[in-house]
Amino acid sequence: MDEWLRLLAGKGVQSLTLFYDEIGLASHTIHPWIFSCVELTDLRLGHCLLPSVPSCFTGFPNLKSLSLTLVSLPEHGERDLEAIIKSSPSLRSLELMNVWIDSDDSDEWVIQAPNLENLIIESDGDDGWQLEGLSSLQRAIINVDDYDIDRDFVKLLTCFTQVTHLDFYMPSTEGDALEGLTCCFQKLKSLTLRTNFRHVSTMLSTFSLLRSVPNLVKLEIEIPPGYIEDEEVLVDTDFFNSLWTNDMFANLDIVTMKDVPCWSNEMHLIEFVLSKARLLSAFYIYRDDIFSHSKPPEETIIKIAKYKRASPKAMVFFRNMDGHMLSSRLKL
Repeated sequence: MDEWLRLLAGKGVQSLTLFYDEIGLASHTIHPWIFSCVELTDLRLGHCLLPSVPSCFTGFPNLKSLSLTLVSLPEHGERDLEAIIKSSPSLRSLELMNVWIDSDDSDEWVIQAPNLENLIIESDGDDGWQLEGLSSLQRAIINVDDYDIDRDFVKLLTCFTQVTHLDFYMPSTEGDALEGLTCCFQKLKSLTLRTNFRHVSTMLSTFSLLRSVPNLVKLEIEIPPGYIEDEEVLVDTDFFNSLWTNDMFANLDIVTMKDVPCWSNEMHLIEFVLSKARLLSAFYIYRDDIFSHSKPPEETIIKIAKYKRASPKAMVFFRNMDGHMLSSRLKL
């Protein structure tokens, strides 16, 4: 494989995909010849170890797409990754899927790519990355299970003011993590939030973002399973009404909620959205049918059928997570 990489570098390879079929931690280390493939436009690596960047590395000037999945970096490898991204001025798409750094405490590092249009970061923990100069970004997915306690979420969200599609894992903090968010996401039309409705702080953060998206057309909410066991702080529709502004949901057309246990807070949220979204055409509710404490579907359907709707064309579709329709076209 190492000799093969050397030959590819000499032939000016433009597209390279290397995925290693291994169980457990990745053990195969990519040869440093990878950094000699300077003609690359597309690079995808999976389940392997990426070596340190050699001092002679000058960058990937033509690289448009970089995808790392289950890739391990050496100690201080975050600096190498920062250098790779910064020295790829043509980069349009960046995917960092469970990239591991061999260090207990990663240094803060910056993702800086002025031509980047698509960004995906998915990981269990926070690797200390920061975003700067992403003026061309259109789509972003940020799915981190455990954010660093010191992360500035207002600063992070401000980096996405120009995107049209955003997928974001809402942090669980003691207070409103997005308090003080003043920017407006005028171009954002599609928003996916992984959030819960058991903690007041998380609900406040969720609405801090929703109030800043006046032109939202499609909203998807996924409830992470890890919060189901947490103690629920009960709220009612008055709580949600206190967070509402006149331009919220003004253009909202489709809402989808997934893994919904249909407990009190989720039901009040459903009632609230139905009562405010004047242009809503469809509300899809996927009940969490794995968790034993989810409310019975029959009870939930009866409640939803009684909710008032601001949109005369709004229909509610109630389903199990496997897609099986429990009740369709719940319409008064």
